[in-house]
Amino acid sequence: MLKYSLLLALCATLIAGQGRQLIRPDPQACAQRTKHSATFRNGHYYFFSWAHRPTANHERDWLDARNICRKHCQDLVSLETVDEAEFINQAISSANVKYIWTSGRKCNFPGCDRPDLQPPLTNGWFWSGSEARLPSTRANDPINAYWSTTGGAGARQPDNREQSQNGPDEACIAVLNNFYNDGVKWHDIACNHLKPWVCEDSDSLLAFARATYRNVNIP
Repeated sequence: MLKYSLLLALCATLIAGQGRQLIRPDPQACAQRTKHSATFRNGHYYFFSWAHRPTANHERDWLDARNICRKHCQDLVSLETVDEAEFINQAISSANVKYIWTSGRKCNFPGCDRPDLQPPLTNGWFWSGSEARLPSTRANDPINAYWSTTGGAGARQPDNREQSQNGPDEACIAVLNNFYNDGVKWHDIACNHLKPWVCEDSDSLLAFARATYRNVNIP
């Protein structure tokens, strides 16, 4: 059975084949990265695009937002626990931000035909920033309470509404702030939409940068 990290490599290959690819960290950007909060793990920092003056009014598509994070040895936020999801919800609510990108991604590219990933809308979700699987959307798991019970078509999320209406696949996860009078909840969204974003430190990218650029002090 394919390892999930291999599926992520296949995803990167697919993106590169479309003329876009994930970037490598920049050592100076990593060393000077803006640190807005360190809450869940000692020395693990978050970045809120709306709270940083140069990006306060910027919105990006999912891949651009992810690459901005990666340049700084971070990745889009992965909401693996209830505590982290609540932390991000509070940050969005207190700043009255309409929506943000997370690292959530649906496995909808070559190599995603494994039985355990079927159907992708239910079982194919993962956090690209941490390489962690999300539980099946049908599972009795506390994290599934963060999926919205409604959306543009009035259906429980994820619903892949845009593709069902002859649009793009809704393959990325955004957190929307009461957009459908549903509270601060997760929605599957087509990855080409423009949104603010949240980054968090990536242990793997920090380790790579520290080992590769030994002449740069990367805290």
